[in-house]
Amino acid sequence: MKNNNRRVFIKPDEGVHFQEQLISCFEQIPEYRNSDHAGSIVLHCSFFVNAKNNKDFIGMRSEISACMDGKFESVPTYSVIAQPPADNLLISIEITLLENKSEDLSIEFKRLHEIPYTIIESSQGKEVYAGGISAKTPGLSLSMQVEESYKLMKDILDAESLSFSDIVRQWNYVENIVHINQSDNKPVQNYQLLNDTRSVYYSQSDFKNGYPAATGIGMNYGGILLEFYAIKPTKSIDIIPVKNPKQTDAYNYPQEVLIGNSSREKTGKNTPKFERAKYISLNGHKLIFISGTASILHEKTIGVNDVTKQTMVTIDNISELVAEKNLKHSGVRDISGTMNYTFLRIYVKDASDLASVKDICDRKFKDIPKSYLIADICRDDLLVEIEGVAELV
Repeated sequence: MKNNNRRVFIKPDEGVHFQEQLISCFEQIPEYRNSDHAGSIVLHCSFFVNAKNNKDFIGMRSEISACMDGKFESVPTYSVIAQPPADNLLISIEITLLENKSEDLSIEFKRLHEIPYTIIESSQGKEVYAGGISAKTPGLSLSMQVEESYKLMKDILDAESLSFSDIVRQWNYVENIVHINQSDNKPVQNYQLLNDTRSVYYSQSDFKNGYPAATGIGMNYGGILLEFYAIKPTKSIDIIPVKNPKQTDAYNYPQEVLIGNSSREKTGKNTPKFERAKYISLNGHKLIFISGTASILHEKTIGVNDVTKQTMVTIDNISELVAEKNLKHSGVRDISGTMNYTFLRIYVKDASDLASVKDICDRKFKDIPKSYLIADICRDDLLVEIEGVAELV
């Protein structure tokens, strides 16, 4: 864990068609170096694509997979996510890199159920990056896709002697996230399908350090897609859930906040199981993983139909999370240093609001790497969501 990770955003600098933009992006990916040599090592890639329909998405995903197999001798974990990048691009990439690898650190690229995942190990413990976790059985209902995806995630965790409670950061991408389907003659929202199944699998772990930081966000195609970053330390380290005093913990939401019915016969609607943020101290690196954050105070949406208001409230919520007073109150012992955001990912529901959101965020977060995506959000009345990582340096 003596690593130095960095997020890099890549956009095509030429090309009109998808294949041209894909090649342009791949030409910008830092050259792969194996674990025996110095240089940047790609740990994880998230590809965001603007697909016209499900067939188009499947074709894009296939082309990306072929490029990954062609570029990398050992393929790192990656996901292809049907969220259109800003500026009418057909593709963009977010890459997690390892720089300045220490001598006692080893990196291994594995596959399970045809899913690539990346392992970093040292005397300090194990880190696992996994993406592209989605159902492999064709023709499944969304409910069964959620079930199979979580089973695949559990299989990867089991293979590495990890549990769900070792997950520090998780992403849950849901096709048509706020859509409501009829299930057994009752309305069930797609987001609730995710929450019900996640709760079942999470119930197998104790989460003594709190739930993961997480994002539950919409995508246009692809059913269900999961990504996670997990840590299994060999010594005691600080892993601390960070709450926002202005927001109700999502896992304590009252039933009336949740839409539709439970997808499970004998339970009420399960709440979203995630922390507002997660603090980790690793060998002098003091990181705060900021969950997907929106314009919610307590459990109520603020600024309905007002994207400017929602963006400002969202930024205020993030500022509250990383504030020195709040970190102290959450139990963080060493808060010395300056708080720096190292990257932000910004989801905008309606492309027509993108310019307004970019204007606010570019002024507030000047010179911070940012990625803008068009994506549906987990409530009908939410227009923007922001996530990221901050570090005390």
